[in-house]
Amino acid sequence: MDLETYSAGVRAQLTAAAALGDESTRAVAEALATAADPAVRLALLEAISAAADEITAALLDAPSSPAVAVRLDRDEVRVEVRLADPPPAPVVPAVDEGDNEARISLRLPESVKSQIETAARAEGVSVNSWLVRAATSALTPGPPFRASGHGGRITGWING
Repeated sequence: MDLETYSAGVRAQLTAAAALGDESTRAVAEALATAADPAVRLALLEAISAAADEITAALLDAPSSPAVAVRLDRDEVRVEVRLADPPPAPVVPAVDEGDNEARISLRLPESVKSQIETAARAEGVSVNSWLVRAATSALTPGPPFRASGHGGRITGWING
């Protein structure tokens, strides 16, 4: 976000207000507007930072507790939204595959079967182990089973 747009708006408003006076008033207003530019930029940055703090405080109740940060890069304000690392995956009890007490036939769409095979291969386990772990996790109270978690960070610009 370029602060120049906003500080130029303040200068224009001061100049427009001074246009009602004589030449001396207009000259003083122009000089004051130029001198006030750093203070206007600082006030804008402080307002944006306060808003980011309020947003972060409001988001603290969210499960991943994201945070909003504001940084000044020369005349540009950078707003970053950082997602906290996801909570650790629930511990799924180890399954003893040697203790096969029951068999089940499961009919799956080919696309789902392929996704399961890919996930099992990514974790270095057999399809059977992956399915048993997923089923056990689904039956265990707590957050849902996820084969792999991804921490996230979102950065970008806010144009106003």
